[in-house]
Amino acid sequence: MQAALRWLVAVASSALAFAGVAVPWAVLSEGGDDPWDVIGPVAGVVAAGVLAALGWWASQAGGAGVRRVRQSARGGGRITQTGGNAGAGAGSSGAAVREDVRQRARSDGTGDIDQVGGDRA
Repeated sequence: MQAALRWLVAVASSALAFAGVAVPWAVLSEGGDDPWDVIGPVAGVVAAGVLAALGWWASQAGGAGVRRVRQSARGGGRITQTGGNAGAGAGSSGAAVREDVRQRARSDGTGDIDQVGGDRA
């Protein structure tokens, strides 16, 4: 719902930017056969710029998407893997993120394996 609202704001703002450039220019322009040959493309470029900037903002809806963690380990020694916020540079702080975690481990009996695929409290 939040992402749809952000996109609605982005598209509406782009249309307002087009109107904000085109309408005053058309009202203030003097004569000419067809001033919209110039007004339309210029207002379109401004509207496209607004849509590009706000489209980026709309696509950054907090918590959208899935963070995927894939881990695999084999024994023979002590193995520790962390795929969450406790890991080095992993995860996003505070944002609600759905996680898709897949882990595999194998040991030949001589080592410990410690895998964490989410937040370690």
